[in-house]
Amino acid sequence: MKDKYVVILGAGRGSRMESRDPNHSKVAYPILGKPLINFVIDAVKPLGIKELYTVVGYGGKATEECVKHHSKVVWQKEILGTGHALMQVTDLKGKEGDVIVIGGELPLLTTETLMKIYHKHEKNGNALTICTSVLENPAGYGRIIREKGSYRLLYIREDKDCNPEEAEIMEINAGIYIIDNALLQKYLPKLSNENAKKEFYLSELVKLFSNDGHKCEAYVLEDAQDIFSVSDRFQLSYAAKVIRKRINKKLMVSGVSLEDPETAYISPDVIIGKDTVIMPNTTILGKCIIGENNFIGPNTMIVDSTIGNDNHIVCSYVRRSKISNQKFVGPYTDMEDESLC
Repeated sequence: MKDKYVVILGAGRGSRMESRDPNHSKVAYPILGKPLINFVIDAVKPLGIKELYTVVGYGGKATEECVKHHSKVVWQKEILGTGHALMQVTDLKGKEGDVIVIGGELPLLTTETLMKIYHKHEKNGNALTICTSVLENPAGYGRIIREKGSYRLLYIREDKDCNPEEAEIMEINAGIYIIDNALLQKYLPKLSNENAKKEFYLSELVKLFSNDGHKCEAYVLEDAQDIFSVSDRFQLSYAAKVIRKRINKKLMVSGVSLEDPETAYISPDVIIGKDTVIMPNTTILGKCIIGENNFIGPNTMIVDSTIGNDNHIVCSYVRRSKISNQKFVGPYTDMEDESLC
C-alpha cells in the first residue's frame, strides 16, 4: 500500500465573509465553536496518512493557530492559485506515494467519502483521481470537460474561463484530488497562469496528465452535500445546520435525549453519557465531558467543562468548571473556573 500525504489548502482570502478584521481567514470561522478547517482535518485523520500539511496565506496566523497541533504549516506568501499553493509544499519532493489535496472550506466532507474516492484511485491504478458532482446551479465551480462518446476526462475549465457552451455543463470539480506524487512533482512546474485570473490552477493537471496518456478518472459523488463549499456567512450557517443535525442524531441514537434537537447546539468534540437529558435552548461547546443521567437546561450554556453523573443544571452558564455527581446547579448560576465537588 502506498504512503498517503494530505495537503489542505487554507490560504484563500475569503473576502465574501465581509469581516472588518483583515487577519481573519475564511477557514478559521467557527462552526459550533470549532474552526471550519478542523472539520476537514477530522475527516482525513482516519485515512492512515503519513503526513498532513496545511497551506496558509491570507490571515495565516489565525489559520496556523487552528491547525498547528495537527498539521505541518506551509506558508503561501503570494496568493497565486491552488497550483501555486501546492508548489510551496517542497517537503513532498522525493517522497513516494499519493498526495490527497483538499480545500479547507469543505466542513461537510466525511471520512467515508474520502475512503471511497481513494479506493477507486487505488483499485483502478489511476495517476490522478478527482471528485466531481452534478449540480443544478454550477456557477462558481470549474466544469468537467469529457470526450464525447468515450466520456474520458479531458480537462477542467474554471468558471471564469468557460465559454457559453462550457458554462452549461452541470458536472463540477469538487476540489478534491488524489495524485501520484512522482508525477505531481514532474508536472507542477508545467502549470500555466494563462487564464482570466492569472493564477496557477491545480485543475490544469487533468489536462496535462490526460494529454500525456496518464490515467485520470473521476469519482462522481451522488450527494453533493459532502463537497459543499463555504464562501460566505449564509453558507457557513447552512453547513452549521447540517453538522448540528449529524451531531444531534449521533447523540440520540447513542442514548442521549434531546427534548428539542432544533435548539440544541453541541460541539462535535463533546462527550455525553447515556440517559442524560438536554432541554431546549442549550449550548454545549468545546471539550466538554458530561456523564450519565444528567438533566441539563433549559436555557443553559456549558463550555470546556467536566460534569459527572446525576446532576441537574438549570438556566445556568458554566465554563471551564468541574461538577462532580448529584449536584443541583441553578437557576441563574454563573460558574467560571470553579469546582463543585
